[in-house]
Amino acid sequence: MMSASQTDELRVGVVGAGVFAGYHASKVQQHPRAVLTAIFDKDPAAANALAAKLSTVSKPNPDALFEGCDAVIIATPATTHAALVIGALRAGCHVLVEKPIALELEHGARILGQRNDRVVQVGHQERIVAEAIGLFGITERPSELRIRRHTGRATRNLDTSVVMDLMIHDLDLLGALFGAPDWVATEAAASRYSDHLDMARAELGYAGFTAYVSADRDTEAERSWTICYPSGTVFIDFAAKTLRHDTPFALNADFGSRPAVIDSLAAAFDRFVCACLDGDAPLASAEDGNDALRIAIAVEENAP
Repeated sequence: MMSASQTDELRVGVVGAGVFAGYHASKVQQHPRAVLTAIFDKDPAAANALAAKLSTVSKPNPDALFEGCDAVIIATPATTHAALVIGALRAGCHVLVEKPIALELEHGARILGQRNDRVVQVGHQERIVAEAIGLFGITERPSELRIRRHTGRATRNLDTSVVMDLMIHDLDLLGALFGAPDWVATEAAASRYSDHLDMARAELGYAGFTAYVSADRDTEAERSWTICYPSGTVFIDFAAKTLRHDTPFALNADFGSRPAVIDSLAAAFDRFVCACLDGDAPLASAEDGNDALRIAIAVEENAP
């Protein structure tokens, strides 16, 4: 495998050939500093079809794909993430893995131990939206947060809970903005149509405020944050990409028109390329992924 530091072009393979993996593969193909090297999927027909569509090749197993790559994107069911990330790192590849980084803290720790000097970026793309809005520039502490991430009945990602599927986006963003919570309490949780939790409501306690977080994949769609500060309230609709606030903060109400927000998947991949080739910090590191995983597991374990 050629070291990415020896070239200004990143050879990238994609593990997975589903809808979302196809989106990832397209972003690789469109990037000026990346080359889509190969596709692998446990379904050879799906891998062959995606490879033909994007004028690349399919590989018969993950190891064969890793061998010819500087970096890999893992867009497969969450239950497979840890093993694939560890395998890619052992082969010397940088890794962009969809969230969650793993499903168990032990596996997350193994990823950190296997990483060496390779980049591991986790697919927590809401950070791009928060950056575009200007949330990271606010120094005032909130007095309360109310977060809702709801969808209609899901047909994918049912291999894991709504906490790992949806809520983890908000848990990561809370961590990026405010650090680890002092305590976690799960108010309600239920399995409705899958073998895992399909609804969960949790409270996360921080110094001076509580974040009330709701995730549901069997209800009316909504993706919103309401952040109450002593000086005013910020309401963000992540689905509509709109912002209302009555605070004195310099927030960007037109964040939805920014190219990085319009195509956050491409923006996140660009951050990954720059991390691999230029040594920049990844958008969300392996440590960040493990921090979000730790809170998600606490929400699941405290479910009534």
